Amino acid sequence: MATIFKIGDTDFSGYVSGLKVGMETLLSEESGRNASGNTVVDIIARKEKLYVTLRPLTESEMNTFLTAIADYVVTISYRHPKTNQMRTEVQCYVGTPEPEYYWMANGSALYKPMQINFIEM
Repeated sequence: MATIFKIGDTDFSGYVSGLKVGMETLLSEESGRNASGNTVVDIIARKEKLYVTLRPLTESEMNTFLTAIADYVVTISYRHPKTNQMRTEVQCYVGTPEPEYYWMANGSALYKPMQINFIEM
């Protein structure tokens, strides 16, 4: 399996069922319309937001994943759609994880697919 998503040095590609990259342009407060009605744009940064969808995870897999994002700010690597190459060492903060049980039986659990965001700092 090709590597498409890592947190730190740990490859989570096998956990991922979907990966979407949002490419955001951040504008300064000076951007907008001027007195002549023309649009003025002052770009201050370009940042990316990853929307990662995880496949159903076992109890052990969910624990491994939640442990990897416990620090809130993490370093990730992911396959970028523009270059088809890995973008590495990207500092991100993590969106709110919301694990949801699919079922519990005999003391073990399976979790439903979960989406979580990684927002570039």
